[in-house]
Order: sequence, then structure tokens, then C-alpha cells
Amino acid sequence: MTVDVRRLAGLSGSFFGTGLCLAFGLYNGVQQLTLITTLPWLVVEIVTVSAVPAVLVFTVLATLSGLMLTREVFSSPDPNERLSEGPPITAIVPVYGDGDVLPTSVESLLESNYSDVSVAIVTEPGDDETIAVAEELASHPDVQVLTNRQPGSKARAINDTVARLDAEYFCAFDADEWVDPDFVPTAMYALVEEDRDVFQARRVPRANGPVETLAYCERLLFHASYKLVEPLGFTYCRSSSSAFTREAFDAVGGLNDVVTEDIDFAHTCFRQGLDVRQARNLTNEMEAPHTMRDLWGQRKRWRLGHIEVFQKALTGGFEPTGLRGAASTLRLATSLTASVFMVALVSKVAVLAYYGYTEYALLPLVAVAATVLPVLYHDSRKGHIPDLSWSVFLAPLVYPGFGIVTIRCAFEYVFSWDGEWYQVEKTGA
Repeated sequence: MTVDVRRLAGLSGSFFGTGLCLAFGLYNGVQQLTLITTLPWLVVEIVTVSAVPAVLVFTVLATLSGLMLTREVFSSPDPNERLSEGPPITAIVPVYGDGDVLPTSVESLLESNYSDVSVAIVTEPGDDETIAVAEELASHPDVQVLTNRQPGSKARAINDTVARLDAEYFCAFDADEWVDPDFVPTAMYALVEEDRDVFQARRVPRANGPVETLAYCERLLFHASYKLVEPLGFTYCRSSSSAFTREAFDAVGGLNDVVTEDIDFAHTCFRQGLDVRQARNLTNEMEAPHTMRDLWGQRKRWRLGHIEVFQKALTGGFEPTGLRGAASTLRLATSLTASVFMVALVSKVAVLAYYGYTEYALLPLVAVAATVLPVLYHDSRKGHIPDLSWSVFLAPLVYPGFGIVTIRCAFEYVFSWDGEWYQVEKTGA
């Protein structure tokens, strides 16, 4: 039997790293902490364990981010901040093996409340089944099919399409996205009237099963975490559910051909000082992973890509550098380390439960509930949740779960990753 030493090293390292984080959290959490408050008439001495302030900090930050997300999601879009007609915009839909789900995005785009939307389906050479579906959809006069002249990735497909077409405004979507009819009108108002460079809407997985519901809750918690850094000037923008001007796209040199081209794009836009508008009160839907294997594989792909972008930042692969470059690199680093901290936090919560600090041990659950439940209620009313599952109660496991993924990917990236990435099966559900 042949043993893959590199893979074994990566797997062993991830188990060791996870165990080390749990052990550190346990050791640090049981340390005695003394707080002394001196007043003119009173000296108060509080003795507790170090796990208490760690849990309090997490609870405050998580609750604050949840409230910020809830406020934005519940805010009503201004009907005056939409354009029903104006310059033409091209919607780019890269596809590969997506024939079963492609009509979802194309048909929803054709129902847009904007007068001049054309759809460019970008296929990969040899993907005959998807090409057949695309050509059938192209019977509509506003739909065309292009073959990617630089095959191999979504980034190349979008770059090739922008280079070939004459439009000044573009938006990009995955094949499985259902696009809100007001997305393009709102995006065009931002790009044309507000002179923004990039527009980004919220995108949520369709919660129609246990795994899908867990993926939906994860997206909510991630959107909440993004809110914490936006006051500092960093606004995430992706390569899907987004719109951009040709000028902005050219300014950043298009999308880079990396595993997570969207994370790379967001940091490139920030470094170039582009004006990005995020609108989480406008929601598109996407198909969620349907199995735990797909959920795990997709999250590994995202984290491996995040680490790849972080390495690029550390090795001078981004331009420009300067203050914005340092802030971008710091953002990448804190995102990775914060995930690992979530694993250590599990041990700290266990310490609190063991010592009888039950009310503190429950605080992280309260923070997660404060984030998920209000937005869940909103999305349910808007019809974004077809079939909510019992797995919503597993939402608190998202934080440590993603921390474990981060540790696993860090060791795999060093020891055994060869650039391949996992592709989730899409069924149209």
C-alpha cells in the first residue's frame, strides 16, 4: 500500500493544530483573573476565570455585528434610487456543467425591471450539454452565447467577455442565481447616478433542507462579520451578484485567475480606492450545497483560496501597497486568525460551564440567535426560505466549524495542496 506522505502530513497537522487550539483555550480559560476597581469610597475586587472576558468580547462584537446587519437588511430600499431605463448593461453568466441550473439566472435576468439588459452566457469548450441549454436560451433576442477563449476558470470567462463586448456597464452572476428584478435598476442607479465603481447585493443560499439551512445560517453570520470592518472603509465585493463599470474593471486589471477570484477582487478594489456600494436590503438567491460533503468541500475551497490571496499579499503580489495595502493584508490576516480563535473559544465556553458560570456560557448562543433570528424572519416573509430545517439550531457551530476548516486548509496548503479545487454538484433545487 502506497502512503501519500504529503497528504498524511497535512491531515496530521490539522488534527494537531485543532487539538492545540482547544488545549490553549482550555489552559487560558482556567487562568485566574483579578479585576480591581477603585472608587473614592469603595474598592471592588472581582476574581474570575479568563474565559469570562473572552466570551464577553465575542458576545459584544457578535451582537453588534448582528444588529448592524439586521438594520441594513430591514431597511426599505428607496424607490427613487432605481433606474428603470438608461445605458445598456450586460449580465455575464459563466457556466461549466451548469445546464440544469442555467435557466434560473437567465430567466430571472430577463424579468428585470430595467429596460436594457442583455445576457451573455459564457460557456467552456467541450461542455456540450451546457452549451445545448445555453443555445436554447439564446433564442431570446437579449441572450447570446459566447465560448470562453481563455478556458479554465470563471475569472478568465468574465475577463474574456468584458474584452469582447462594447458595453460600459456589466453585472456578473453564477448560473444558479435567482436575481431580484430590482437588482439591475438599483445597481444602475448606483453606477450611473451615484458614480459608484462597484455595486454588490446580498446573496443567500436557498434554505430547503438541513444542509441548505446550515449554509444559509453561515451566510448570515458571515455577512454580519463583514459589517464590523465596513466602517473602516473595507467593503466586500464579489464576482457574483455584483455590477461594475468597465472603467473600474480596467483599473484593477480584471479578475485574477486564483481559486477565490472574488476575495482577490475585493482586496484589489480596496487597494485601488474604488467606491464600492453594498446593499444587503436587496437579496438574490443561490443554490446551497445539498450534502455535508459538498458543504465541507466548498468551504475548503473558499479557505484555501483565502490563504492563497493572503500569501499573495505577503509576497508583494498586490499593487499598490502603502497604507491601503497594509490594511488589506491585515484584514486577510485577522479573518484567518479570528476563525482559529473560534476553536479556542469552544474550550473557554466549556470552562465556564464546568465552573458553573452558566449565564456566561450561554452568551455566545444569545449573540448568534440575535443575528440569525431577525434576518431569518425577514427572509422568510420575503420568500427566500422555502423549507426551513431543524438544523437552524446548529448555527452556533458555524464559528468553530469554520475555524476547523481554516486549520485544515492551512496545513493542506503548506503540505499537499496542488491548486485543485472542489466543485459542488448543482441540481436546480
